[in-house]
Amino acid sequence: MKRTRALACVAIMALVVAACSSDDAETTTTAEPDTPTTAAPATTAAPDDSVTTAGSTDTTAAETGGDNPLAEFGEDPSAADPALVERALGPVDPPNDASWDVILASIARANQDLDQATIDKAMECWSNQECDTGSGGELVMGWADGGGDTVNVWRGVSHMESILQALTYPEIGTIVSTAANFNPDPAVHANDIRFLIQRGVDFIVGYPDVGIALGGAVSEAEAAGIPYISYSAGYVGLPGQDGALEPGSDYTAVVGEDLCALGQSFADVLNEGVGDGEIGILGGTPGNALSLGWQQCLVPALGGGIAPVNPPADENSTTGDTFWVNSFALDAVRGLLTTAPEIGGWAYEYADGMYTALQAYDELGIPVENLTVAIRTDEQTLFCDWAERAEPTYNLWYSAGGNFQARVAVTTAMLELAGYDAPGEVIVPHVMRKVTDSDCNPDRINEVVSGTSLVPDSVLALMFGG
Repeated sequence: MKRTRALACVAIMALVVAACSSDDAETTTTAEPDTPTTAAPATTAAPDDSVTTAGSTDTTAAETGGDNPLAEFGEDPSAADPALVERALGPVDPPNDASWDVILASIARANQDLDQATIDKAMECWSNQECDTGSGGELVMGWADGGGDTVNVWRGVSHMESILQALTYPEIGTIVSTAANFNPDPAVHANDIRFLIQRGVDFIVGYPDVGIALGGAVSEAEAAGIPYISYSAGYVGLPGQDGALEPGSDYTAVVGEDLCALGQSFADVLNEGVGDGEIGILGGTPGNALSLGWQQCLVPALGGGIAPVNPPADENSTTGDTFWVNSFALDAVRGLLTTAPEIGGWAYEYADGMYTALQAYDELGIPVENLTVAIRTDEQTLFCDWAERAEPTYNLWYSAGGNFQARVAVTTAMLELAGYDAPGEVIVPHVMRKVTDSDCNPDRINEVVSGTSLVPDSVLALMFGG
């Protein structure tokens, strides 16, 4: 069952945060267009270390009804800087619901003017399994990633997003992190959760790569009064799947896009760009709900003239499993192109993996002509490769990197501990954007880092600059 641990110390500290935070600083379906249109491209430049919030309150307050529904819980959605909202999400249509309040409250805390001591502390927490935040807070945050900082840049950036968010809460005194490093044995992932339970964490944030197979351990955490919140649409099994846990009931919450709407958006792009022909489908770790969710809705939404060369075996299985490992993505695309060289489009949620996979075209001597790719994340590698190829009939569409969702998960947990009845599904709106030359940023600290990440350059330089 969903647990609320309204600790007295949390409630008191929440009021303190409300007073000083401005200084420290995939259920609702998002409507999608019938056919993709070119949205104004969001900047891919990394966020500055300090972003002014002047004038932001009036804009966001209007979107949230002119008041602050989270004031008593120490959060202020109206303080979210519109520039950071645009950077993280793109030109989305903001819904007027509880999810949007939580998202804005999370982004409000991302407006951090970091001093060197905070940067050093963030790096210490990112580099070690356990760290003392130095705040003296009594709460212990647990991080349980099915991937890990050393096996995937996207995971490393998301981990840092959660750490920087945690450092805005003086209530959080300790951060304990685990990583399963894409281990194919579900027991490894489950044991990470159990380790955090035994360590006595107060809440757990992470990504359940093994999906339903993590259900037992997540249930144990919730039974121990430890809220579990996943990000990046990390459902512990999709609702309706046999053995799936229900967010908001069996575990506290999941943060992410409406996955069916995301799959339909991919289909809109491919229907328009391919028209008639074959497409390939790629996914992440076997059993993860993110890939399964959008793939389930992609295939039925494809036009009658489009045929997947590797359709899922059934509605409860994924296809094109790559573990979000670049070399696996290359192997998958190479194999599909060998038998179907006329593939006219691809759907995948991982841009950097697609960048590596496109090497198969070069190896096999197949030109990237009349090709449409629908992706989710926005690593610069793919965008700059697209610009360099300069093929006018090759088009990319993307949504957003989604790293900042780890921040939303932390804030959702803290709201829950403060007594707020957080949504079981914090739905993040999305929009598809057509890649242009301006989306390739040659000055990015690391070209594999999503352009939509909210981690400041000063931190990224320490993480990846060397």
